Amino acid sequence: MQRGVPLLMRAAGELLVAEDEASVVRAAMRVLGDHYGYGSRYLLLRDGTSLRTVAADGPGSDTPEAQTFRTAIGKGLTGACAELRRVLNVRDVTRDPRYIATIVGTRSEICVPVAVRDDLIGVLSVESPKIGAFTAEDEEELAAFAQLAALAIVHARADAARRQDLAELQAISDVAGRAVALDLEGTLNAVVSSFMRLTTSDSVAVYLWDDARQELVCAALSFEERHYPADYRDRVLPLAIGEGLTGWAAKTREAVLINDVSKHPRALPVTGVPLGEQAAIVIPLTVEDQLLGVIRAVKIGVGSYSRDHFRLARSLADQAALGIAAARAHTDQGERLEELTVLGDISQRLSEGATLGQVLNSAIDGAMRITGAEAGLVWRRGDDRLFRLAASINLDAEGLAASPPNQPHSSSNEMLRSGKPVLLVDLTNDRSVISRGSLAGFRALLGVPLRSEGHMYGSLYVLHPRAGYFNERHVHQVQVVAAHAGAALARAQAFEEATRLSITDELTGFYNSRYLNARLEEELARAQRYGHELALVLIDSDALKRVNDRLGHEAGNEHLRGLAKTIRAHVRATDIVARYGGDEFVVLQPESGIDAARSTAERIRKAASVLQEGIATSVSIGVAAFPNVREADALFREADRALSLAKQQGKNAVVVAGEDLTT
Repeated sequence: MQRGVPLLMRAAGELLVAEDEASVVRAAMRVLGDHYGYGSRYLLLRDGTSLRTVAADGPGSDTPEAQTFRTAIGKGLTGACAELRRVLNVRDVTRDPRYIATIVGTRSEICVPVAVRDDLIGVLSVESPKIGAFTAEDEEELAAFAQLAALAIVHARADAARRQDLAELQAISDVAGRAVALDLEGTLNAVVSSFMRLTTSDSVAVYLWDDARQELVCAALSFEERHYPADYRDRVLPLAIGEGLTGWAAKTREAVLINDVSKHPRALPVTGVPLGEQAAIVIPLTVEDQLLGVIRAVKIGVGSYSRDHFRLARSLADQAALGIAAARAHTDQGERLEELTVLGDISQRLSEGATLGQVLNSAIDGAMRITGAEAGLVWRRGDDRLFRLAASINLDAEGLAASPPNQPHSSSNEMLRSGKPVLLVDLTNDRSVISRGSLAGFRALLGVPLRSEGHMYGSLYVLHPRAGYFNERHVHQVQVVAAHAGAALARAQAFEEATRLSITDELTGFYNSRYLNARLEEELARAQRYGHELALVLIDSDALKRVNDRLGHEAGNEHLRGLAKTIRAHVRATDIVARYGGDEFVVLQPESGIDAARSTAERIRKAASVLQEGIATSVSIGVAAFPNVREADALFREADRALSLAKQQGKNAVVVAGEDLTT
């Protein structure tokens, strides 16, 4: 690709859709290479108080010095850029005492910080053999490119964490699946295989408490054969309570992470197998304080288990205990499996959501599914720190949008301050509920903050008509949904910001026809699913040609901008407005029927009847609605037919599809 193709357009298309961090780095180097093919490119990522090179490309960059370059923050040009958090454009590096030479022949270098808000991710560097190779335009382009790269890296890391969460859910689901079938052997095998996989252990054993024999008996064992003798299974003998680390965990009922087994006074070697340099995780299996057994995992290498391994192990151990006690808790275990399945499905849908609307609606729908709630909504918090309605299901969207929770005592602001969920047993008389009139028929409310990487995106609520419906389990479930939704929101917001210009009309700022067509299909499907109404208002200027002919095209553009401002002033915040043609506008009104759409159209028609430099202006409007018309194409055709009839009747009129125009 040649340098003439805009750098940022290609970067947005390649970086923000990269599957993982390594793909982001490769895409960044590739795009920069095509754009600045004459020089070397570096990407250094922050590693504590230093920067390390993760990618180096271009002439002279294949040396070990270039590929493994590392510097402290504040040292060298890249280190100075990281410390100052600003672009450094050095015309001649030989005259800058901060420069550390890694490529022979470099004369100019530009370094750009890669950061998201106050979080430094790394530094991007481009070098050239020419003095003063980089311009002010290059500085602006690379600064914007670095911001895209930072967002892409942050979201790739969030995606990796989310995939780890899914792996954990799947592992727990595997164990739960065996437990529901009351298959003890299958449950134990699932436990040891999941432990081996998620904690990367070398050996995992499940000991069960034999009450008759008063000892712990190894009931399941998995191990890496290259590290243990062939008869290792036969050497794992029963243990008494208090004997060794396993017996001690059974006695104290305490889970423990041991970094060096060889130095622990309670550790006992398996017969013929020396302790060596190993780490261990030992967790008792209990249900309602009843000892069921102990899980013991071992991994070669001092300190080879992380705190995350320990957390995963404890989660799996909890599920294993439930599996072993499945005969007594079969019903509860079945509910747990269903919850995990639903959460996995919700998480998958959220990870696939490309737009903010898709993510928000998936979050609400998922929270409703997992809790059994009958309505839900999301308030988005803008840069002005005010909440606005972003999405809702089975609620009065217009009424809600008119009463955002911006008062200091609102539950959304309380969650913003505390970071804690809000659980209301009965919202009927609760003063923290701002939009009570729009929530008629609902009594129980549960809200959680939507956060990602420390940023508050808004608040997610679910509602139920029965007072006291929600409990602490529901709180946890919605928090899990919100955690995944927050990460998905961060990614979707970055993607939509990068692509915003491709779906909007430059003159009016409204959406363009391509976006409207896609949104119409989406809103129509939603209306069909939930039994809502959906209206389409088609607006055409009666005066654009006269304005253009008499006053010129700039006056015509001003006429269209004024008409756009009039339309925006007379529609709801939740309505979708688009410029569909030269002088045609479309207003898509979710959850609105014919009567509401007719009222909107009349308000616009009256407000648009003005004089522009002596020329009388007006609009003609056609209206159609679902379910009177059930297909997207038909909805447009009927609205267009009604618009044509309005023109035929003398213009400056509103016609509703299907109404008798002779009356």
